[in-house]
Amino acid sequence: MGQCLRYQMQWEDLEEYQVNPFRDRICRVFSHDGVFSFEDVLGMASVFSEQACPSLKIEYAFRIYDFNENGFIDEEDLQKIVLRLLNSDDVSEDLLMDITHHVLSESDLDNDSMLSFSEFEHAMAKSPDFMKPCVFWWC
Repeated sequence: MGQCLRYQMQWEDLEEYQVNPFRDRICRVFSHDGVFSFEDVLGMASVFSEQACPSLKIEYAFRIYDFNENGFIDEEDLQKIVLRLLNSDDVSEDLLMDITHHVLSESDLDNDSMLSFSEFEHAMAKSPDFMKPCVFWWC
């Protein structure tokens, strides 16, 4: 009694994980020790639940998308996001640059070629789809 048992999930075996293009980033952001534990899954489910406040969801999404972990979502991060969301084999360099510049032109309020957390938060607040809860199916 008094001892906490830690269950190590075979996270890689979950279908939802296998198809998520940001699975490595999700693990990095939600796991404190590099092993995605049951507690980490609960934390993730809590953050992306319907009851979680939108600002918390935005904070974690920002951390997931900030690949180089410099506190901004810059052009390099945006390109990685686009390549992961689309089939990278089908994305030309021109299309990649067009999408990146379009996102920045719409969201980069101070024109420094990167999104601060407040700029990202402002952009996501205008996106009704972003605020919809994530659904996790555990079979």
